[in-house]
Amino acid sequence: MRPAPLALSLLLVPAFALATGCAPREPIAPPPPPPPPAAPVSIWGDGDSQGVAKQLVEAATRDPWTSQFRDRNGRSAKIAVATIEDRSGKMVPVDDFSAAITSAIAELGGDKLTTGESGSADYLVRGIIAGSTGSDANGSPATFFAIDLSFVDATSGDSQWHFAVERPIADR
Repeated sequence: MRPAPLALSLLLVPAFALATGCAPREPIAPPPPPPPPAAPVSIWGDGDSQGVAKQLVEAATRDPWTSQFRDRNGRSAKIAVATIEDRSGKMVPVDDFSAAITSAIAELGGDKLTTGESGSADYLVRGIIAGSTGSDANGSPATFFAIDLSFVDATSGDSQWHFAVERPIADR
């Protein structure tokens, strides 16, 4: 036997075996992505939205501008909630707050305020909710929400009436 063919066969047989063992296989599917993180829980609740909305509407209906509007126009002012920004960093559910304002207007507006659509409203409610942390009157840690809202003339953009309130809410 000649050494060259034997050496060649000793090299080719394992190479051939390895090549067939490395044949393309179906690709392995990547692992599924991890689930999204849970939504952060806000320390601002439904009671907070409803309480501030009630304060807003009660204060607005006590102010003379609502009666003056009714006397000039023979009807109550139509109010729509526009943009309210959450700048508190506490994940305030502004959509729920906007809905609470609309409900409070419908319930408490009486003959001075009614709800309207953005296109037909006389005034738009706009504003921000800011926040800070500090201590309440008892020295306990608290989060304070500063709610700053305005009734803005839908046509001119001028602010008709301003409402500001600070609401302490204990961290939960």
